[in-house]
Amino acid sequence: MGNKSGSEFGGIMIRTEKSLYFAGDVVKGNIYLHIIKPGYHGNVVQFSIVGKEKTRWTTGSGKHRTTHYGKNVFHRDTVVINTFLNENLMVGQFVFPFELHLPPNLPGSFHYHQHILASLNYKVKARVISTSNSINDIKNKQEIIIREPIKEVLQVSSKQETAYLRTWCCKEQGSSSISAKVAKNLYFPAEFVQITYDIDNSDCKLNIENVDVIIVNRLNIKSNSGSSCHMEFKLSALSHNGIQKGMKIQPSAQIGCSLQLVNAQHPEIVLTPSTTGNFVNSSYYVKISPNYEGCTCCSTKPIVLVPITVLAVLPQDYLEPIAQQPDNWQPQSFQPLIIKSNNVDPFNNNNNNLNKMANPMNS
Repeated sequence: MGNKSGSEFGGIMIRTEKSLYFAGDVVKGNIYLHIIKPGYHGNVVQFSIVGKEKTRWTTGSGKHRTTHYGKNVFHRDTVVINTFLNENLMVGQFVFPFELHLPPNLPGSFHYHQHILASLNYKVKARVISTSNSINDIKNKQEIIIREPIKEVLQVSSKQETAYLRTWCCKEQGSSSISAKVAKNLYFPAEFVQITYDIDNSDCKLNIENVDVIIVNRLNIKSNSGSSCHMEFKLSALSHNGIQKGMKIQPSAQIGCSLQLVNAQHPEIVLTPSTTGNFVNSSYYVKISPNYEGCTCCSTKPIVLVPITVLAVLPQDYLEPIAQQPDNWQPQSFQPLIIKSNNVDPFNNNNNNLNKMANPMNS
């Protein structure tokens, strides 16, 4: 029955029709309650959905080693599904259908756990609230995956950067510019990204030895204390010969190439879609990075980052219903309850009281 609390009085189970939804969808499901023994003190059946971010990473070593924790409950809706007239639950089987209207701006589910923890997940929960200090709530929960809908118009994405270069920290070497564009801004994992770029090195006194073209994933996470961690993962890359000082690539001679949107070192790993959480933010870019001759370590370079959005690949069983009611089930059925979120902006200041600071890694 999915009885999480192990109550001797019975169990409760919550199940949605699907395991994956898009923000803005309607989540349909049922709460199944089976009471097998009289005497349970409590008559309120409660539903809730919780969206939570968790982060954890370590900096320093030895005595200076510090572990940073983050926990942010950015979305929560709780409603009473039903209140029985009798203050003690009667023996029987009951089913409570519900329709949950998700807000359209929820961030997408995310999970990364290699040396660091970065997760953003959603759970729907059902419980019968106990009014006795000696009896636990009867409760159950189910995780659902939420993806962000397409918010952008399909179009060419482009960027340009100019930098004034120095060698050995002080010697002026002029300016250099790079402009780049990709054929579109929206991609699915494993697609090929078509990239073109041109370089204006006509006002620079340094040769460009080579140009690296890279697809990168940037993961930015935060903690409750305000610290942050920024990581960049190289997914796929190639390198082109550069151009000499005083030279310029004409628009008609733009350099073109294509890179596949995969993790080249671990192609079996499917890329996670872009995620725009508050404590967990994952984004993708095409990075054009020139390498100049001489010592330019103290100088900025015209590194171009063209943003792209990685969309979710739907599983083959996306539209197939998951397991519904238990076996040998003949319940009393109640009218469907329609639940509309009051949480318009998942990251507004009104949600700050939901963030637990004292022991941030408790569930």
